[in-house]
Amino acid sequence: MSISHFSIPRPSDRLDDIPGYGRGRAGQTVSFRHRLGSNEAPDAPSPSVQAAVAAAFAGVNRYPDLRGETLSEALVRRHGLSPDAVAVGAGSIVILDQLIRAWCDPGDEVVTPWRSYEAYPILAALAGARMVEVPLDGSARLDPAKLLAAVGPRCRVVLICNPNNPTGTALSEDAIDALLASLPQDVLVILDEAYADYAGDAADVAARLARRLSRHANLAVLRTFSKAWGLAGMRVGYCLADPRIIAAVHAVQPPFPLPTPALAAALASLAEPEAVAARVATNATERARLSDGLVKTGLPVADSAANFIWLPVGDDAERLTAHLAAAGIAVRCFAGEGVRITTGTAVDTDAVLGAAAGWDARNLRAGSGQNKGS
Repeated sequence: MSISHFSIPRPSDRLDDIPGYGRGRAGQTVSFRHRLGSNEAPDAPSPSVQAAVAAAFAGVNRYPDLRGETLSEALVRRHGLSPDAVAVGAGSIVILDQLIRAWCDPGDEVVTPWRSYEAYPILAALAGARMVEVPLDGSARLDPAKLLAAVGPRCRVVLICNPNNPTGTALSEDAIDALLASLPQDVLVILDEAYADYAGDAADVAARLARRLSRHANLAVLRTFSKAWGLAGMRVGYCLADPRIIAAVHAVQPPFPLPTPALAAALASLAEPEAVAARVATNATERARLSDGLVKTGLPVADSAANFIWLPVGDDAERLTAHLAAAGIAVRCFAGEGVRITTGTAVDTDAVLGAAAGWDARNLRAGSGQNKGS
């Protein structure tokens, strides 16, 4: 007998207006030949990484590291930081949630450029904070002056995704440093760099964090193994910050943040930086080919530094998504705003360009090419 007719205790009012995550995303049960909606790496982990994961299962009767210490030690060596400057977790999104909950009380503000990652308003609302969305500029980029103007007395966190998701646009390193120097020191600045590996040389991407963190004690940087490291299914992310910030993360973080196989996968991947370099190089080639080809069809394409591209087609987002789906291509639809397409293999690129050739850009309604997040 169903028990759904019984009443239950009412959950927090904070849940009433929280937006759902994943709207416009193709379901896993839907059959697509080209799944380009989730910004995953197109290739499987190397045989040695797979072997490390398989070997780790022999010890899963034991608890993993209490705080992921073995992975943290490897990460501080990679980035040149002190051992207490790293926290690991089940994806960078989990650590972001922990940071916001550690810093925000009900009524506080989280300031972020918008459009950006759809999970941000959800996490802010769960903490009882108010998300202050700062419009991107006409090129779908963060506008530093507008962001600084939006930071008021209730602001506890400034959240910046660079390169930005879903637009792929990025501020230069100098521009980011100038913005960090201008933000108040009593505000926690979270720099979400989930896609940073795609935006520069691997050695510089690894090394620049120590330089930046030494100048900004109020900065927390988020990185992930889900994208360029090809471990989305393992859910491994980390935070690099001043030890006092890391201590706050650990204060709200449950013990054993990562299972043993996930730790093994991340450690084995760190031993193969050449695999990441090859993945990034392939991505750059296919991203350029995809962007250039779509521009030739008359579609608007933002300048991307990530492993995806953004088409700000406005009200035609759903129609373009359906057009691509009919060709067996899953993309990420942001209704009324745009379409995000992950860069995949050469075969994936060929499929998208072939489908786009049948898209009649002349049917775009007036104004639909404007990014409504701008």
